Amino acid sequence: MKKPIIGITSAYEREEALLNYHRTTLSIDYTKSIVEAGGVPLVIPVTHNREVIKSQLSLLDGLVLSGGADINPFLYGQDFKKNIGIISPERDEYEMIILEEFLKTKKPILGICRGHQLLNVYFKGTLFQDIEYYEGTVLSHKQERYPDLATHKVNIIDKENILFELYGEKIMVNSFHHQIIDKLGQGLTVIARANDGVIESIQMKNHKFLYGIQWHPEMMVARGNKKMKKIFEKFIESCSI
Repeated sequence: MKKPIIGITSAYEREEALLNYHRTTLSIDYTKSIVEAGGVPLVIPVTHNREVIKSQLSLLDGLVLSGGADINPFLYGQDFKKNIGIISPERDEYEMIILEEFLKTKKPILGICRGHQLLNVYFKGTLFQDIEYYEGTVLSHKQERYPDLATHKVNIIDKENILFELYGEKIMVNSFHHQIIDKLGQGLTVIARANDGVIESIQMKNHKFLYGIQWHPEMMVARGNKKMKKIFEKFIESCSI
């Protein structure tokens, strides 16, 4: 049986030590997780050529929107606020094109951290530019070390989704983010929250497989977490149908 090909979006970064030198980058944890779950990873380099992007996407059975820099707040109608992090306009433009084109295929999409937030923004939602603007926060959502360490609980509040199927009502996760969803995007459903109310997972119910998750399962899977691997296995399974 042919293994599904999974595209993974990448970052557009500047090399500080060498002026005017840019590169496409991606944590190896993403590709490791796809391989572990039975898929074939294909890293998608940053380009704004829509025809090239369409040709790239035609090769794919599924899409992972990876983590990374903050999303430009102009994309959700806000000025820059205090504590916003590094943004990447080049990446924003390329991933918006990728999402627009890949949604036409109706194939599975998994958004992780930034990817989770990008899905929300694409569907006309907004973000808190820093977690300090969210009044209910009491948990630490940005741990300092040990990428595979679970640091807080996520409550799965909707029973009609793969997270509940895999884990029941609760799951322990890691956390590496400072922005969170504010206004929910059109057509999306909140399916999981942290104990302080922060939205940890979203789903588009009328799509075959469109999920966003705020934590980083790939970091855990790449370091041997078998339970978290189930998310990727379910994703790969959906890409094989």
